[in-house]
Amino acid sequence: MSKAARRMIVLLMALGLAVSVAGGVAAQQPTAPAQPGASAPQDADQEDLTSDIALTRASIQLRRQAIVTAVMDLAPKEAETFWPLYREYRTEMAKVGDRVSKLLVDYTGQYDTLTDEQANQIMKEWISIEKAKTSVKDKYVARFKKILPARKVMRFFQADNKLDAVLNAQLASIVPLAR
Repeated sequence: MSKAARRMIVLLMALGLAVSVAGGVAAQQPTAPAQPGASAPQDADQEDLTSDIALTRASIQLRRQAIVTAVMDLAPKEAETFWPLYREYRTEMAKVGDRVSKLLVDYTGQYDTLTDEQANQIMKEWISIEKAKTSVKDKYVARFKKILPARKVMRFFQADNKLDAVLNAQLASIVPLAR
């Protein structure tokens, strides 16, 4: 797979997964500066890719928040307590999203030479990421239920899951199967 094709796949995967797991503050953190003397083209490509993913995730988070705003129909008093908790939730999901981004970059970097050992590690991390997503959601369902009626909490997580499902379907269509 060429570098350009690999970069496009990672950006498209980041676009899809960013909405499903990215969050506000953590997704918008700048990438670390290059180490002195690390000017190899591969390092520069990696930095550009990481930066592109961060920008994509931040942009999608803004769109995600607009959709949540539209579907929640919150009373002013509900909004006052919902949005700070929402931001906490998205920040925790962003930490999981950071793991997803790393996994995607690693996978595309190993795609042409993927070994069984690497495939096992990727699958192990993917399962761990899925468990982490479920754990964060479980924690926040309980917290949202303390400030909103159960129907509104359900509506929020339905919207959240629908956004995830749409983007995961798009992602499934572009992620190359392991050889």
